[in-house]
Amino acid sequence: MDTSSHAAAPPVRRFAAQLRQLRISAGEPQIRTIAARAQCSQATVSEALNGRRLPSETVTHRLVAALGGDWEHWREMWRTARTELDVLRREGQGAGVLSPFPAAGPPIGPDGDTAHLTMVRYPDPPAFYRAAADGILRARSEIRLTYVRLHPPGQWGAAEAETYYRTVLEWARNHSAKSASVRRVIGVPEVGGVPKAANLAWLREHQAEIADIYAYEARVMPWAASFGWYNMGLIDDAVSYLSFSGVGRQQLKGFSVEGGVFLRYFAASFDQAWGALEPLDVYLARHPA
Repeated sequence: MDTSSHAAAPPVRRFAAQLRQLRISAGEPQIRTIAARAQCSQATVSEALNGRRLPSETVTHRLVAALGGDWEHWREMWRTARTELDVLRREGQGAGVLSPFPAAGPPIGPDGDTAHLTMVRYPDPPAFYRAAADGILRARSEIRLTYVRLHPPGQWGAAEAETYYRTVLEWARNHSAKSASVRRVIGVPEVGGVPKAANLAWLREHQAEIADIYAYEARVMPWAASFGWYNMGLIDDAVSYLSFSGVGRQQLKGFSVEGGVFLRYFAASFDQAWGALEPLDVYLARHPA
């Protein structure tokens, strides 16, 4: 199976066949017509219809609207396909992602993971952000991220933090044609159901800067607690980055662990949350400026 794509995965083939049927029901409009209606590229439409990748939920919504489909029905179909892909990944039967961080000596245990996990602790926030950015650059096909803090990323003063956030978006943009995926869960502090103004303003800025990045998706988790939480960065099936917020807005501690078994525990938790949360566009539509 292709190690860099989900094109051969049954959920993608099935979903593409369903999209093609919807196109037929809509009178078989030309690809350029669908692309114009959906406000995306012709290549994006072609990839979705031919099963070369599973389109993001946002792109799927646009395609379904362009073809006159029932979005409530199609959203469930898309989520089913996405969940099946996540299961295939965890079981090692989906994308066949190869780890870009090969083990350097530890023995292999009966579960296929290294018997002795390699953990690296970072002494300060700049060191953590530098390491995380390097991990992003070495990713091959999938990145899962969370951001659950009281303050938006734009308020960090450290150059390393800014480089890290920029690196995530650059990686997604550069890998948009390579069946790659960046998914980020963003925690938004709310009081009485009203999002914190600074965070909401950053979400709108973020929505604009990711509008043309096909491989990047974000979902929002309302965050009613008055404290930050731990955050994770999961790179392919290889390395987990974990960070823990301090009391001050620039305080942070973190470490990384190499090992697929360790990562899969966090990946399962991430995927469960992802399936229950609203896409960024939907959340912002509920909170107009």
